[in-house]
Amino acid sequence: MLDFMRRQRSALKWVWVILIIVFSVSLITLYMNPGSDFAGTSITGDIASVDGEGISAREFELAYRNYVERMRGQVTPEMMRAFRFEKQILDGLVMRRVITAEAKRLGLDVSPAEVEQKILENPVFRENGAFIGAERYKAILANANFTVQDFESNVAGELLTEKLRSFVTAGVQVSDKEAEEEYKRRNEKVKLDYFVIDSAKLQDKVTISEKDERDYYEKNKAKYNIPEKRKAKYIFFEALRLRSQVKLTDDDLRQYYDQHRDEYTLPARVSAQHILFKTQGKTPEEVEKIKEKARGVLDRAKKSEDFAALAKQFSEDSTAATGGDLGDFGPGQMVPEFERAAFSLGVGAISDLVQTQFGIHIIKVNLKQEQRERPFEEMKEAVRPIVETRKAEQLANDLSQQAAVDLVTNKDLDAVAKKYNAQVKETPLIEPGQQIPELGNAAELDRKMFTLNKGEIGTAIQVDRGYVVPQIMDVVAAHPASFEEARSKVTPDVKTEKANQLAAEKTKQIEELLKGGKDLATAAKTAGGEIKTSELLTRGSAIPEFGAIGELDKEIFSMPPGKSGTPLTVAGKTIAYALKERQDIKQEEMKKSLDMIRTELLPQRREQYFTAYIQEVRKQMQENNKIDVNDAAVEQIAQTIS
Repeated sequence: MLDFMRRQRSALKWVWVILIIVFSVSLITLYMNPGSDFAGTSITGDIASVDGEGISAREFELAYRNYVERMRGQVTPEMMRAFRFEKQILDGLVMRRVITAEAKRLGLDVSPAEVEQKILENPVFRENGAFIGAERYKAILANANFTVQDFESNVAGELLTEKLRSFVTAGVQVSDKEAEEEYKRRNEKVKLDYFVIDSAKLQDKVTISEKDERDYYEKNKAKYNIPEKRKAKYIFFEALRLRSQVKLTDDDLRQYYDQHRDEYTLPARVSAQHILFKTQGKTPEEVEKIKEKARGVLDRAKKSEDFAALAKQFSEDSTAATGGDLGDFGPGQMVPEFERAAFSLGVGAISDLVQTQFGIHIIKVNLKQEQRERPFEEMKEAVRPIVETRKAEQLANDLSQQAAVDLVTNKDLDAVAKKYNAQVKETPLIEPGQQIPELGNAAELDRKMFTLNKGEIGTAIQVDRGYVVPQIMDVVAAHPASFEEARSKVTPDVKTEKANQLAAEKTKQIEELLKGGKDLATAAKTAGGEIKTSELLTRGSAIPEFGAIGELDKEIFSMPPGKSGTPLTVAGKTIAYALKERQDIKQEEMKKSLDMIRTELLPQRREQYFTAYIQEVRKQMQENNKIDVNDAAVEQIAQTIS
């Protein structure tokens, strides 16, 4: 492991992200989104092993299924396959086994008492300050598809990871040089005079002729092709129109309500005020003084002094003007430390000092609403349009299936549509992927239209707004575009090319002027640029008209005021600049802040070290053939889920 630290910067952060997901799936998120009934795949046994310890098909399936459920609606199945999320989830499980193996090698272990203590600290398993009991504990885990053994194994894994992390990173420190460099990165600032040449904004300055277009077309004919186009006639069973035919009973509404009862539960909410004393960017000594001030204000608040008046006088938050009023909020809306304190208080109670990333808070709770389930009678009319729409969609499905059967023997779409009181519509000539606005999302219809033969009638197909039964009316084969067909695309392409050429000429002109000793103003006048002055910039900043300029940091922060830098061109934009002003750091202030900088950097440095360390352990295990994965089984399980 002699060289692993040299490679730590290239450690893959996604491995660590996925590892966190694998651990947290049992410790946090399962309580917020209970899984559906767990239907395992036909694969049994292990799908991978690490240093002799297996990863079972069930363990992988559970982790992957939970992940898919959390991501549903955010990523499509196609994206899941394209980005190989199943591989990332498996990587997380492998890393967990790697950590376990390395911890054991170093003599680290977790006792049952430590696991028990960790579980008892979780508020999900506590009520009125006490454990909820074994039966409710098992029920919560079962509802999220976890056995007690699986869950407690994951808790032990998290604790073991923390022990290994502490053991491995105990000697990691932040040096004076690192702290000073970080302070400079945050606090050394410059102002630039600059102008930007943007090729996109030069398009209105170029003129093109038909000859330019024809010449460009002849040189780039291969770019311009007309794809196959098709026209379809279809019977449309629109769900919205069919809603009027749907008759609902209270039993229909109650059945839906019972199936979705968890959706009609109002979460707990708190209405509160707070007083904030900001500590961001303060030295430890300054923070201690702020705490002393906050304690004084807290004493006054607890002696029944008007809280709103104290907030107006002392709070550094934007809510100070309204007496610190935060309105009402639910779980997940505030940072964890603030949320825990607010939800633990009774109405009218005032917290002790609460430390968050924003500073020190004093919180007063004014109103509190416990979680409650909204009864059927309250939700009955809200449920009605949902059930009505679903039944209308089912009716549209049934009718379209019947119509498709009729069309096997009667090819007359109009006659069949009339029988079912449905509409007959026609698409324009469309190319693959082209939207049919009236139907909404019609991806399956689009796919089917380009597989049927001319005159052929398809089966019933679901679209966003109902169901359709299509017949292909016309097919126009793909072909190379003529100049006339391609001209609408050729014209902007020619303008872009000429604008890029003009921008390149101006950039070359600017570079020659600046190299020849001319100042920025002369270069701007010649190139037609408008000089602007930036805000004070730190390293890694961006210019609004240009974008990120981090790669210029080395030059910008070392050149003298008044000097022009080397122009930078990215994605058709060129920035020319000169240093206007430098705001150097003050050594005394830097010395005062170094301890705080070290404190802030240390967790990050230790995390980087630990990630690199574990990656190196895994690499050595792979080289020694101690990690084995059944890729085919992993892919098979993933396909059954996503």
